[in-house]
Amino acid sequence: MNESARDARGAGLNVLGILAQAAFPAFHVQLARYLGAGGYGLYTWSATFVDLFSVVTLFGCDQAVMRQVSLARARGESSAAAVGTALRIVVLSGILVVLGIYFAAPAIASLQHKPGLVAPLRCLALVPFFYHIATELLVATQALHVMRWAFWARNIVQPIVLLGTTSVALRVGLGPAGAATAVVIGMAATAVVACVFYARELPLAATLRAALSGPLDRGTLRIAVPLVLANLLLAFVGRVDSLFLGHYGNEAELGAYAACVLYAASITQVRGAFDPVASALVAPALAKGDTKGLSVALQRQTRWVALAAFPIAGLFVGFGEPLLRIYGHGFSSGVPALAALAVGHAANSLALSSCVLPLSGNARMTTYVAIGTLVLQTSLCALLVPRHGPLGAAIALAAGLVCTQAAQLVLVHRVTGVRGISVDVLWVLACAAASVGIGRVVFHAVGAHIVVAFFVGVAVAATAYVASAWMVAMTKDDRDLLRALVKL
Repeated sequence: MNESARDARGAGLNVLGILAQAAFPAFHVQLARYLGAGGYGLYTWSATFVDLFSVVTLFGCDQAVMRQVSLARARGESSAAAVGTALRIVVLSGILVVLGIYFAAPAIASLQHKPGLVAPLRCLALVPFFYHIATELLVATQALHVMRWAFWARNIVQPIVLLGTTSVALRVGLGPAGAATAVVIGMAATAVVACVFYARELPLAATLRAALSGPLDRGTLRIAVPLVLANLLLAFVGRVDSLFLGHYGNEAELGAYAACVLYAASITQVRGAFDPVASALVAPALAKGDTKGLSVALQRQTRWVALAAFPIAGLFVGFGEPLLRIYGHGFSSGVPALAALAVGHAANSLALSSCVLPLSGNARMTTYVAIGTLVLQTSLCALLVPRHGPLGAAIALAAGLVCTQAAQLVLVHRVTGVRGISVDVLWVLACAAASVGIGRVVFHAVGAHIVVAFFVGVAVAATAYVASAWMVAMTKDDRDLLRALVKL
């Protein structure tokens, strides 16, 4: 199997995983319907706050494990010490985060003038602990170019369990705190499943021994420790908008904005399908000095990301109102914010090669970028959120994402010589923009019920995009590879 076919199959399985997560939006729609905009706003703000400190629990160990396991595989060495070290760090840092959030929850709720935050904050504090135990195990299998176990754990087991546990909690009237407890149960179940899948590829017993009593792997620490500050700053970049809106906005605005964020984040999830495949290539290629080959691979995969992500962004920009009505009529006010968020996440999706900085040992560059972006975004939030509410928060986040990823792409090229993006993505953008424009014209011309007009407009836009992308945006190799995959 050639490299492009291998990468396509690995990324394709991850894309299927994203499609299989249909239960995840259903999970949030269910929360919004049962809790209302106010209760949903409390839950999602709590989840955003906890997720912010989730990077402390992770402690940069995901990228360290990716690098160390991929190198160990190339050298024919054991990776138990590296994964064991990562697990030990995640468990210890996770306990500290849980205790910190638990005792700080009353003060946080008081600061935000929302006493209902205390219970969901305390429950959700356990989510990163279980989630990132599973992360380390699944990333280790992805470093071996084995994508199926992460697919099954994250995209099949986890959404189904979450939907089931929260359904029970909401139907017996347990509210935001009950929903949070149900999520913790689902994440714990995912961690157990991850252990089982990890054992199919790597020695679980040896890894657990290394986690409990083995010496710390210095290579893992050397990569992980510098990433903690960088990832924490980037987490603030991605969430400072919600924190400002939580302070200045009401619960209904938080709920509407959370629905917009959930939709827009799916654009970045497309990149997430390619991240493991791309990351597994970086350390071995740089060790051999093959920057040219790595550049070709990353440009190819970035073009594939654009082909999948841009039409989704166009859907949110052009058809935001009918999409937000799924959550309820109170959510339609978020249409402008959804469009702004879609632009930011579309730019974020193109920075696939940003992983080269930390995996090449240049995490400090990522830290510098994060500091500058955080200053910019905080300033924009302070200026825009009090005046424009959710739209101001969305504009600030979009500006932060564009600046962060553009800066990282430039640094990757200057520091390592790897060029991760090509002008091909402009052709993809042109196809997506033209197709959305056609779809919007049809949407308004149909004159039927909004649901009928939505499906007709989207169908026309999708048809126009597929036809134009096939003729203009795809290379001959892309078309040949797609034909081969369809025949499988």
